[in-house]
Amino acid sequence: MVTELQQRLDAQTIKCQVLQNLIAQQESKNASMSESHKELQFFHKRDSGQKEKHINALAFKDREIEELDEELLAVNTDRNAKIEEIALLKNNEQEFQDEIEYLQAKIDAKGE
Repeated sequence: MVTELQQRLDAQTIKCQVLQNLIAQQESKNASMSESHKELQFFHKRDSGQKEKHINALAFKDREIEELDEELLAVNTDRNAKIEEIALLKNNEQEFQDEIEYLQAKIDAKGE
């Protein structure tokens, strides 16, 4: 009976040792996973920061482009106004030329 109890005790001791080994292995895995998780958090935070920097840089470039677009629109508007002014001056020049020819013809007609 003592031998049977000793065998049971030995079996329970072995089970306890196996369980303790399994627990130790699991704790080691958890620690490793925790370390990996920390690394992932670090990289995610770093990447998020870089992403935000890129977004800010793009927003700055967008504002620059908008300002250049506004300047270009102003230049084109001014250019179009000058083109219209030149067309008007050419039209006036033609009208003056026609009037000069008319007056010259009148002078020539009186001189005859």
